[in-house]
Amino acid sequence: MRSLLVVASLAAAALPLAAQQNPFDLPKLKLKGLQVEYQYGGDLPGTGEIAMAADRMMHRSSTTGKIFGKTTTTNSWTLTTRDSVYTADLTKKTGVRGPNPLPYLAKAYKDLDGSEKTRLHQNLQDMASLMSKAFGASVLNGGEKTGTKSYAGETCDERTFGDWTVCGMTKAPGVTLHSSGSIVCYNFEETATSVSLGEPPASAFEAPAGIVFSEDTNLSRPDSASRAFVKYLASQELSDSIAAAKQKMAESRETEASSGKPTQKMSKEDQQKACDAIRNFNLGKAVGNAFKNAAANAANAAVKSAEEGAKQNATNKVKGLFKKPKFP
Repeated sequence: MRSLLVVASLAAAALPLAAQQNPFDLPKLKLKGLQVEYQYGGDLPGTGEIAMAADRMMHRSSTTGKIFGKTTTTNSWTLTTRDSVYTADLTKKTGVRGPNPLPYLAKAYKDLDGSEKTRLHQNLQDMASLMSKAFGASVLNGGEKTGTKSYAGETCDERTFGDWTVCGMTKAPGVTLHSSGSIVCYNFEETATSVSLGEPPASAFEAPAGIVFSEDTNLSRPDSASRAFVKYLASQELSDSIAAAKQKMAESRETEASSGKPTQKMSKEDQQKACDAIRNFNLGKAVGNAFKNAAANAANAAVKSAEEGAKQNATNKVKGLFKKPKFP
């Protein structure tokens, strides 16, 4: 859910300041509903599914990935309603229910005055600009439209965002039919394999069997937390922090430029090799070997100490046999 908040927040960065749209009022689904099934590729292969209706959305995914020499499968399920968010780990059979913070965030935004709303949008745009400069790509600028494509019988408008390509469904722009890119050493690809238009059956939103949902105590007061979050986004404090970060980045680049040394950049081939090394590096084995070595060293030290102690005792006994004679 935190990722949803980030997307909703930073989406405002692509809007003109004059628009003053509430970044937490997500676009309404014009269709009665839909269901989409996905195939995942790249370094996280698997399958996924979404089901959307006017008042709820379900997302399920199952992926397998390898990092630090260990292959892990993740099975997750999420249901978002008007007032709640349910998340479940289908492997561990555990679930958590918490409040849906978006309505609280939208209300907190509405309660801002005009100058605060303007500053919030400006801060979000400045953060997006800072991210673009830091990562060397246009991250949130609406993307560059590269054409129209078709997946699972539905058309979509394809756009590029730096190293990412996203194709949003023409009939429901917020629904992705295909996306691909890489982040933190992982190549990711998502492709819609089936699209069904119309309101999904009630069973599509039913909780998985065997899951008992506990309450999320971290969001016991979503109204006050949302007000604090939105107030911070609209604060002069954040504006000053962004300005300081921009200044520091500019100074760093000036220092690099004045040094006359070319910036060393890894080639894509070297980056891929480094990523492969991270994925295949067996962290568990390395840690286990470290413990074994530490235990062996400790044992050797203990044996050596015992041997030295035994030698010292033997020496003392020998010395005892040849005590200096006492003279009266």
